[in-house]
Amino acid sequence: MSDTWLEDDNKTRIYTLRELDNLRRDGLTRGKLVDFHSRYKLILLAHSQPEYRQIGPFVAAMADWPSLDAFFDAYRERLEKLLAHPSTRQNHTNVLMHVQGYFREHLNAQQKQELTTLIDDYRLGKEPLLAPLNLLKHYLTEFPDAYLSGQRYFTGWPQALDE
Repeated sequence: MSDTWLEDDNKTRIYTLRELDNLRRDGLTRGKLVDFHSRYKLILLAHSQPEYRQIGPFVAAMADWPSLDAFFDAYRERLEKLLAHPSTRQNHTNVLMHVQGYFREHLNAQQKQELTTLIDDYRLGKEPLLAPLNLLKHYLTEFPDAYLSGQRYFTGWPQALDE
């Protein structure tokens, strides 16, 4: 992996944990925590598919915890561990293919082929991640989807982290 890739992972980790910590600071609720987790699903999937599959049921069992603060601490620890795994080209490819499925009903054959080719070229290292991401963002403006629009995978981190 390139240094840029690792830099991006580090910024993603910092921003994700900062946003999570702000939830606690601003008044933690179960609903806010579930919303947070939902916004980060694709990012988590890009980092570790096995841990992604474990953290979902963990969040679903939040109500079983005696205290929201105790759950928060355990969730933050799991999230930090998950984000410590570098994102991989294979995992990003899986995320891109998953997102592609959301547009299946909207795209014509040529658009589907263009997106499939771009994702495959990314998988093979012929294109940067931004190439299929930008096309998916374009389709997201053309065919809005509330779930995808809320995904941090498409919005990244604030410019302030670059400084």
